[in-house]
Amino acid sequence: MVRRPNDTPAPRTLRQVRINGMTLTEGTHPSGSSLPWHDHGGPTLCFVLEGAFAEYVRGGVIDCRPSTFKITPAGEQHWNRFHLGDVHGLLVEIDTERRTGIEPFTRVLARAHHSEGGAESLLARRLYAEFRTEDEAASLAIEGLLLELLASVSRSRNTTAAAAPPYARRALALLQDAPAAQHSLGTISAEVGVHPATLARGFRRAYGCTPGQMQRRLRLEFAAHQLSATDRPLATIAQQAGFFDQSHFTNAFRRQLGTSPMQYRRTTRTPT
Repeated sequence: MVRRPNDTPAPRTLRQVRINGMTLTEGTHPSGSSLPWHDHGGPTLCFVLEGAFAEYVRGGVIDCRPSTFKITPAGEQHWNRFHLGDVHGLLVEIDTERRTGIEPFTRVLARAHHSEGGAESLLARRLYAEFRTEDEAASLAIEGLLLELLASVSRSRNTTAAAAPPYARRALALLQDAPAAQHSLGTISAEVGVHPATLARGFRRAYGCTPGQMQRRLRLEFAAHQLSATDRPLATIAQQAGFFDQSHFTNAFRRQLGTSPMQYRRTTRTPT
């Protein structure tokens, strides 16, 4: 249980669903609120949809922003400070009794993890879209996407990302800072000071994908965020995300997220 001072604004639950030993909660935390030191009985998965906040853990702090995905093991103490505006997110709590389907990922759920953007963020957005879809297939789709997310985390831990060479880390930072820019392997390798072949090999070993694949994921993540958080036209979002045109954007979005941009917007529109 989390105790909150009487004068602290209370969080708001927008929607909650239970599916086979999991509780999915979409909610908001108002600006100026906080959650003092607490833990959860089972492991939790959290995806930040809107806003930013700080999560303090023993020995450090995690800056959580839109598209941050994190896993908190059962019993891990942490506290949250929502000091940068309102926060909108999705929390998945896994019951301690649940075993079916997640046995291969026991070690994944037992270690803290967080990432920003890329493959895990896109999977989390697909999961959120299914969560907001009220049809008979949504529950099955949510369970499948949850397992995909855990598998993605497991694969990322099996790479050498933690020991990525400095040039690969700089290349990733370039893509994250400007996903819509017209990067090429040659321009990135010149910027980080290695041969293009060296960059290609080192980047794939570190992050499990090519720089081009990473850029596409980051562009789609940016576009998905704009679709759910703004009223901007599709053509504008496509241009801002760096796609050649709206048709190119729509096809790439559908392949990656399994739905059209307009359907995604209708399903995941940020509640007022």
